[in-house]
Amino acid sequence: MNIDRPLKHGFTLVEMLVVIAIIGVLIALLLPAIQSAREAARRASCSVKIKQVATALHIYHDSQRKFPSSGFYKSGKTLADVSGTGVNIATLAPGKNTGSLLAPYSFLVKLLPYIEQGHIYDQINFAVDEAFTGTKNPVLATKIVPVLKCPSYGGPSASGAVNYTGEKPALGNYKALGATTLACLMSSSHTIASSENGGTIHPYATYTFSTLKAPTQTAILCETREQNYGAWWDGVTASIPGFHPGKSNSLNGAANAASNLAADPDGQPALNLQSYNGQTNFMTTAFGGPGPMTWGPSSEHPGLVNHACGGTETRSIANDIDPKVYRAMISRRSTDDGDIGNFFK
Repeated sequence: MNIDRPLKHGFTLVEMLVVIAIIGVLIALLLPAIQSAREAARRASCSVKIKQVATALHIYHDSQRKFPSSGFYKSGKTLADVSGTGVNIATLAPGKNTGSLLAPYSFLVKLLPYIEQGHIYDQINFAVDEAFTGTKNPVLATKIVPVLKCPSYGGPSASGAVNYTGEKPALGNYKALGATTLACLMSSSHTIASSENGGTIHPYATYTFSTLKAPTQTAILCETREQNYGAWWDGVTASIPGFHPGKSNSLNGAANAASNLAADPDGQPALNLQSYNGQTNFMTTAFGGPGPMTWGPSSEHPGLVNHACGGTETRSIANDIDPKVYRAMISRRSTDDGDIGNFFK
């Protein structure tokens, strides 16, 4: 007896290849969208973190009636207080803990209790002037502070600078915008620091909230992807200019930087800009060196850098922002430039 049995059909090789190809195409289409969504989430998290730092600055201001300078010593003295003794930002070296030119603490150290890091603050030995030595302040050496780390940053967690001896210090991704130009950042002259190029967290001066003409438009903090001189506790490198100094980028050449500005009045915002005007790094001699500071305001967010403003607002600034607008944003006199009003509409 013949019994007809239904034939079982399987996939042919061609059909299998077609299915695999379709799946591959779908993955290729979806992957950029997934990556974009992840980066958007990381950028939003970064905005929250830099806003936390800006809020901490306001809490500090409420208690001290002023914003901090970018660096300080054990007695609370600023670089302006000791500038007459030969100590200045041009000759200080990051991490230096011997001799007369000791590296100060960063303003971020003062904010630790206000960003839920009081346990670190309580372990710091403020009986010593220098911010870090391997024996006196080991807690500052390698301590990573999560709120000071951008989620998109993919670089090393410790500095690669050769002048940090012993254990390499932990990096942070947020710095103060101390001035628009290198010349202004380097100047201990109150007149220059108070000009249209002066920022809010300056090495040689302390300012109040009332000195900001337009707080919601004044950028006081920015991101950085700096891997050499980005130790979060080091007051020598805690504040940076917003514009690339170009060829005159040695910190001992502030006068040349001023001449450079005169020749190129608009300058170039340093947003994710490593090379400019014949210079391959943000600063060749970084605050006493010996190596270069490779990045100024920068991030690993595509095409932009997060900033925090004087009213704690956060703004994502595009790399190609109008130089006049960016200069006005950093200045405490941010309403001086008519272009900035249109930018914030």
